[in-house]
Amino acid sequence: MLHFFRAGPDLVHWELTMVDRNGPYRVALRHANGEIVEYFPTSTMALTRIHELEELLVRARGFVTEDEAVPA
Repeated sequence: MLHFFRAGPDLVHWELTMVDRNGPYRVALRHANGEIVEYFPTSTMALTRIHELEELLVRARGFVTEDEAVPA
């Protein structure tokens, strides 16, 4: 599974791959300053971590997520 998103001016992408038939799952997140690679026993844990990393990168660039946006 491959996904792209913007963190400020940077285009970031992550890739989720199954290493073996029964796991583990490899998450590779590539951003302007390098790459983060982590392994998880389940796809649910991997997807949860991807969400956390996306939020961290977006916040680090000074932006808020849709969940945090305050309606006018």
